[in-house]
Amino acid sequence: MLPVVLALAILAFPALSFASTYQFVDSSGNLQSVEAANSSVALATAYNIGVHSGVMLTRNGAVLGTNTYTTYTTNAGTGNYYQFVNTSGQLSGLWATNSSVALATAYNIGIHSGVVLVN
Repeated sequence: MLPVVLALAILAFPALSFASTYQFVDSSGNLQSVEAANSSVALATAYNIGVHSGVMLTRNGAVLGTNTYTTYTTNAGTGNYYQFVNTSGQLSGLWATNSSVALATAYNIGIHSGVVLVN
């Protein structure tokens, strides 16, 4: 009887069994986390997500893909360095005067990526 109950519990909660942790920037500029089955669910359920934020898949507090990344040195202005995830899943960066300019000029930005101010 117990194996049947466990099997039903696993089938009833598939999202909980395969949830991953995603990070995002909220509207106050603070880094937040959300548990979700995929990036689309994370984006949809990220409470108070910032207007230019996306979601980043993390494992043990580290953003996945940051050990190998390409930096594009697009100069859309001066002063602030922003990073984003490109369509290949790699972390990329650019200089821009503000987040709106960075988002508008981010080369090959991923569909669910936003820009994050690094400095």
